[in-house]
Amino acid sequence: MEAHGWRKLHWGDTRLHHRGAERVPQTGGLLMVVERVSPKERVLVEACCKRSLTWCSASEEGLGLSIEAWTAKVRHLLSGGLAVAVASEDLIDSNGDAWPLGRWLSAVVTGFNLPVLPVAFFPHWGHDQEGGPGAWVPRATQLHEKRADILFGDSMACSMADGRAVRDRLDRLSTDAAIARGSHNQTPARLFLRVARKRWSHPCLLDGAVASGEMTFGRALAASLLMAEFFKREMPGEDMVGVWLPTGTGAALVNAAVGLLGRVAINLNYTASQSVNDACLDQTTVRTIVTARRFLSKLPFTPGGGRRLLILEDTVGKASGWAKVRAYARALAMPLGMLEAWLGCDRRGPGDLATIVFSSGSTGAPKGVELTNGNIVANIQSLVTFGDIFPKDRILGILPFFHSFGYTVTLWAPLTQGISVAYYPDPRQGREIGALCRRHRSTIMLSTATFLRFCLKRSEKSDFSSIRFLVCGAEKLPPSLAREFHGRFGVLPIEGYGCTELAPVTNINLPDRVLPDGKTLWRDQPGSVGRMVTGCHALILDPDTGEPMPPGEAGMIHIAGANVMRGYHGQPQKSAEVISNSYYRTGDVGYLDGRGHLVITGRLSRFAKSGGEMVPLEKVEQMLHDELPSNDRICAVTCVPDPARGEKVVVLYLRPLLEEHGIDIRGWLKKLSARGVPPLWVPSEKDCHAVDEIPVLGSGKLDLQAVKQLAVRRDGGGGS
Repeated sequence: MEAHGWRKLHWGDTRLHHRGAERVPQTGGLLMVVERVSPKERVLVEACCKRSLTWCSASEEGLGLSIEAWTAKVRHLLSGGLAVAVASEDLIDSNGDAWPLGRWLSAVVTGFNLPVLPVAFFPHWGHDQEGGPGAWVPRATQLHEKRADILFGDSMACSMADGRAVRDRLDRLSTDAAIARGSHNQTPARLFLRVARKRWSHPCLLDGAVASGEMTFGRALAASLLMAEFFKREMPGEDMVGVWLPTGTGAALVNAAVGLLGRVAINLNYTASQSVNDACLDQTTVRTIVTARRFLSKLPFTPGGGRRLLILEDTVGKASGWAKVRAYARALAMPLGMLEAWLGCDRRGPGDLATIVFSSGSTGAPKGVELTNGNIVANIQSLVTFGDIFPKDRILGILPFFHSFGYTVTLWAPLTQGISVAYYPDPRQGREIGALCRRHRSTIMLSTATFLRFCLKRSEKSDFSSIRFLVCGAEKLPPSLAREFHGRFGVLPIEGYGCTELAPVTNINLPDRVLPDGKTLWRDQPGSVGRMVTGCHALILDPDTGEPMPPGEAGMIHIAGANVMRGYHGQPQKSAEVISNSYYRTGDVGYLDGRGHLVITGRLSRFAKSGGEMVPLEKVEQMLHDELPSNDRICAVTCVPDPARGEKVVVLYLRPLLEEHGIDIRGWLKKLSARGVPPLWVPSEKDCHAVDEIPVLGSGKLDLQAVKQLAVRRDGGGGS
């Protein structure tokens, strides 16, 4: 095997895959910087490098010491020629003094001439500390095999080992590990089979929209197998299956059944028009669309192009008692190998398609994003390894499955990790969602800023008291909205980031954690979308030259990982335009701060080039909203062609809401100017147009294409 190739080691019941252990010097002082690992996992690191390590993490071994005293302790150990392993964590001392990785690392290595070695550890079980040091518990990861991956990076000289460089090395290493592991992963459906057997009687699917909407994992598996038997008979030879169902138990079971058959589920956007869905379906080989009569009565859908509807009530709903017994027996006792062969999922691997998610079309026509089984599982593993997710958690699922966040995190993550999830089909119903959260004591909530506004208006103060982790994505989370939500419900929303093409999550802020000695694990960074999750790496490049931007400067964000899509369905040229050297070009502009947190400054498509200057439309929009005593979306900022300046800034606004706060356009724009922004950022009064509504997508994001089209029409008509 090559010197830097992967090696395998069996340690107890763990299959240990490691690379680069020969880079560990066997004598002399050494500082090893590792992502936080549990005491049980430390022996695995030592088994690979064949050297005894002195573990000295500030959040544990430094317990009771000030961080200054802890750094002195580490320096003393290094001066004695020991190999010292520390965790790559940011901390706030009990006196409030902030010690990010870069600060304490500099304090430790100053004056030394020894190697600093970054090490990435990708565990199979994903331990984390619940309740502080010494209280390590297994997270929810349910993998088919007990595999751990360890990568030892190239050593760095002390003079080069700043926090930014070490964090970047760790992200690169974990990405290599995720990609290597991805080729061996199971499919989501096969993981669901195994998890359902292990957690047979545990709660699985809870549906707030129907009576008796609770299912254990065993019942959910049996119901999925019952559906799979009908689908197998009704749709022979059909590789792709359309789904026209709202978020809920029914849609989850249909997706599970399609996955168990080794087929590709395509969840259609029921908030989009018939013509948009027809255009999406025309790009696929879908011949059958699974739906329910009750849903069709509310949102009719007419399949064209020779396609047909399969009504659940007319097929699975009329299953005989014997068919139900047969499905239950298969779920409970049929050997997994035989069951997978009967279903056909044994012939599917990580490189095969799991779904095609049609992108929102916020900046153009919807594109079919091909997400493989490996993409989905890799993203779930990243979330569980990086985030605070435990077996006892209960997810509140309100995002639609046609949204990649909903598909990965609220559909497959619970099914493959043994976690219960409570669904509600309409994320705008704040009162009902609050009641569902209170009833099931949900602990994790995934939402968008738009949907939080509905909860603020309609939910009761105690509804979200059980939530400990509330992540918002898809759109910018205004700080004022986060503060208002926290003030009302006692839960602080934190921001994450991702793209449909990345399956989707790449960044999350985590709640800060207070340790028993008064220190704080400093993990949230307001204004950012968080650090890269385990298994993802970001490059910030100049959008024109493709060269790396200087540290801390904004540029085009490119992201690599095992979660990068296979490509756009049927559009290889378009795929090649956005994927290069395994990195996906996101179209978003931003930078990595000194702590490794990603800060989004806007989309490249949301900049106007006016008078030779780049105007950040999203920032202008946010500043206009900041001048209002409301968290409602009252305006949208876009640009239209202008013969004199190239492009000009245009504001679409809701006049009734503006007048409700006693603000007129002229005064509003004066407040924007008073912030000291460049004059080209401030639209003229005649370029502000009142509209009846602001166009949005089903996810709550602005429909940027519709906003621009509306602005062009209004600008052509003149006046407001």
